[in-house]
Amino acid sequence: MSSDMGPFILFIVAFILETGVSAIEVTLSDNGPAVRGAAVTFTANITSDYTGEKLKFVFTDSATPQHSKEIISPDRTVNFTVEYSRDIYEANQYVVNLEVKKYYFESIWWTVATAFTAFNLTDTLHGDMKLKQNDAERPNNFVAVNNTVTHFVKLHESELEFLKKNASSIQTHWFIDCVYIDATSDFSLNYTYEDNMGSHEVEAIVVANNEPLPPLTTTTTTTTTTTTTTTTTTTTTPKPTTAGPTTPKASTTTQVPTNASSTPAPIPSNVTDVNSTAPHKVSKRAISNRTLKGPDGSPLTCNNTIPISSGYTYGRYRHNIFVREPITTVNITGLNWLQHGDLLNMNVKYTGSQPFNYCIQYKLGEYNITGNETCPSPMTTVANSFPLVHYFSDSDKHTVVVIIENEIGKSVAKSTINIYKVSVHAQLSVIVIPVFFCLVAVILVVFGIAYYQHRSRHTIEVADFDFGQAHLDYKTFTERLRDSFRNAFNFRQRDDTDPLTNNTRYDSMT
Repeated sequence: MSSDMGPFILFIVAFILETGVSAIEVTLSDNGPAVRGAAVTFTANITSDYTGEKLKFVFTDSATPQHSKEIISPDRTVNFTVEYSRDIYEANQYVVNLEVKKYYFESIWWTVATAFTAFNLTDTLHGDMKLKQNDAERPNNFVAVNNTVTHFVKLHESELEFLKKNASSIQTHWFIDCVYIDATSDFSLNYTYEDNMGSHEVEAIVVANNEPLPPLTTTTTTTTTTTTTTTTTTTTTPKPTTAGPTTPKASTTTQVPTNASSTPAPIPSNVTDVNSTAPHKVSKRAISNRTLKGPDGSPLTCNNTIPISSGYTYGRYRHNIFVREPITTVNITGLNWLQHGDLLNMNVKYTGSQPFNYCIQYKLGEYNITGNETCPSPMTTVANSFPLVHYFSDSDKHTVVVIIENEIGKSVAKSTINIYKVSVHAQLSVIVIPVFFCLVAVILVVFGIAYYQHRSRHTIEVADFDFGQAHLDYKTFTERLRDSFRNAFNFRQRDDTDPLTNNTRYDSMT
């Protein structure tokens, strides 16, 4: 008994370890919503680590009758496409479930991942209205004034294929601000808006006839013609319907009774539909540039209707359009030849509808505009000009690139800046004035020395002697005799240290 349970226990342990360690994650998506009768594609995608072994993808939906399919594939992505017939399936929300199974042993597939998705099946077509101008699709709802705009309805690919297979005729009816404009057979309308800063609501109703075309019948008529030569005078009176004044008439619709008997005219075998080859031309009507408002002040939604029967498929698409003026002219004015050290001071002027986003880029050397330049950190302004001030630290050639954009588009302009150095030459006054003053100083010194020497030659020295009676001190004979002896023996010392004073007074020796 224990020997029989050993392999089974090992299998259970291996299975638990494998499913726990190598779990698979899967996602399921669809291309819905879709119109009844169109095909819906469901995509299963393995998002976790996948070693490439074969997996079984089991798809089932909640529709009645139910669709189910098993796909064994080693791929990470598997598609499952189902066509929901108009005669069987009603408009509703449906759910598709997915089970991903992994192979272990003979005929044993174990579920390792599950997913589901819900989609809507509707009576109307899906898609969106797009705008194209200058052969480029508009990224927003803004269009350029006085420039033809191509409005076109872009259907889902699956629904477009459904119409190609099942619709006998397709017409798109166009309305602008609740005014019927035209009906086209190519999902598009060309129109030019002439009111700058205006806004309009454009609506398109696509009507597809799902009933098959009646078979074409050809009638062969044999006619025998007899020619007789006669001379007659014929007077032709124009009919009132063709000879009247060429004034436009209001279009009228006449309903043909169902019990009326009519004989169809013979249809040649080489009949060509004029609408399929002739270029589409739009007869413009006056469109108000006012934004239509409802009673409560909110934008008015037109309840445009086109009578259709049960055998038709239709879709309704609306788009709000805002008319603006593009940036057409960019002028950069100012000096583009600068001396090294001068400031660049230029002015940028442009035309177009505000607001504007702009930025300035400085390129070293000559630069050619590609049109792909972008502003990483743009500045915003409502003015139609701004100053351009910059300092260049070097003396090379530079290119100033100005990028300006609004809701319509972008414009790029450039200006080449040449910076030059000037050789500095000393001015004449800087040289002459120092030399002149140096010469004057030399002349003054020379004349001063000459004057001093000339004055020295002609100077007369005059001795100033006082021959008057000097005032002498009174001394007796004994004192004078003593002084005489003292002076005789101490002459040198007296001469050096005790000079005679002029106030010594000698009295009479008598």
